[in-house]
Amino acid sequence: MRSDGPIEREIKLAGTPSFAMPSFEDFVHGVQAIARPVLDLDATYYDTADLRLVRDGISLRRRTGDGDPTWTLKLPAGRSDALLERREFDVVSNSETIPDELSSLVTGWVRTASLGPVVDILSRRERIAFVDGAGTALVEIDDDQVRVREDGEIVARFREIEVEQVNEGSADLMASVAAALIDAGASAPDPMPKVTRALGPRAMTPSPLAVTMLTRDASIAEVIAGSICGAVAEIISNDPIIRLDQDPAGVHRARWAVRRLRADLRSFARYGDVMSIDPLRKELRWLSNELGTLRRADVLLERVTAATANMAQSDFGAAQRLVARAQRERDSARELALGALSSDRYRELLETALALAVSSRFGSERSQLALEVVPSTMLRTWKRTRAAVRELSDEPTPDEVRAVRRQVIRLRSTAELAAPIFGAPATEFALRAAAVQRDLGTYLDARECERWIRERLEHLDGLEPFIAGQLVAAQAFAADTALRRWIDTWRACTQRSAISWFRG
Repeated sequence: MRSDGPIEREIKLAGTPSFAMPSFEDFVHGVQAIARPVLDLDATYYDTADLRLVRDGISLRRRTGDGDPTWTLKLPAGRSDALLERREFDVVSNSETIPDELSSLVTGWVRTASLGPVVDILSRRERIAFVDGAGTALVEIDDDQVRVREDGEIVARFREIEVEQVNEGSADLMASVAAALIDAGASAPDPMPKVTRALGPRAMTPSPLAVTMLTRDASIAEVIAGSICGAVAEIISNDPIIRLDQDPAGVHRARWAVRRLRADLRSFARYGDVMSIDPLRKELRWLSNELGTLRRADVLLERVTAATANMAQSDFGAAQRLVARAQRERDSARELALGALSSDRYRELLETALALAVSSRFGSERSQLALEVVPSTMLRTWKRTRAAVRELSDEPTPDEVRAVRRQVIRLRSTAELAAPIFGAPATEFALRAAAVQRDLGTYLDARECERWIRERLEHLDGLEPFIAGQLVAAQAFAADTALRRWIDTWRACTQRSAISWFRG
């Protein structure tokens, strides 16, 4: 299985049984339309009993009829009124058991449920490929006569026409082909996946991860429910990115979602059931710590690599050993994080959080509007943050800075939660708080990297003391610069114009 998951881009159209494919002779200069052999495809789709995958735009199938039997997972990668984009992962296998490498990627969506077959889709596929002068396909038309089979019986039929951009094909060519099909009588584009159409209304039930747009008359219960759903959705969407090791930012985004949700549950705990909220906050702290170990290792590796990038050739060997050590520690941290994401504890945490969002246990005071509750909560959090800042010593320790940063996280999180209700002022304040959090984080990262390098230089042969001193000094300078900069970013969070929306 390719870990990058190539992106499938296609335009889906519907056609009546009498729809006739137009001629594409001399359609585009330098491009030839060629009929491909007809395929008879048999695909079994897998999901949970309540269709958690399909309802979030995900499909998992095993298909025969086009080469070797293949398992395919498609994850959402983008969507518009016309275009459907999905990241596709294929595993060729004769086994009828879902491959572990695919089932693990949908852990967050499946959670504590089980996967099993939900529908069979039989398609007779007529194909046209648009190829360039070298014979490379650029765009393909798949004209499918679809039969839907449940419990051995054909329960529905429809025709679907897909126009897919392949290889080095252009979006313009794909759009031109789709336009020609529409002119010939095909329906307007509809990005609904085939399996969703086959399963019907029950596949179109809103996902529990869907975040409802809030208005100014939203209750505090609705706001917190939205916070929970949004955070869980962010964790789940970044779960495959972490597992595939595609982008270190995936860990950062997932961990921020965890920390933000934990902060919101603390800030608004008085409006919910403590017996439900406290255990969830404990579990969120566990997940934050697990992801935090990997996040810190990622940052450390990035900093050590950058710090040693321009060393002289005579120091290159020692520098590479330092980088290799950071890489090994990062690899170990990743294994620990993957263990956490594969645990029952993680699955149950996600299930518990979503259950809290949809239950009546949060927001016992439903009559209270968020418009009335949020300003007082925001003011309390701001005052606590201001007090923590004032208690900082002239030369604060990393632990002191870390304590202030925790308060800033709560401040930023509350402002982000308030943004749908209070609009631009809350959004602007959240951005200012994010800048403070960033600067304090840069300080802590640099200090941690400085400490790490100092400890390992003692056992690193071949590096001149002067060069070693430079590595340490560079991190100390970065830390001091960030600490000076954060004073200005915090000052921006105390300006009357910035806080008037919650302070009055």
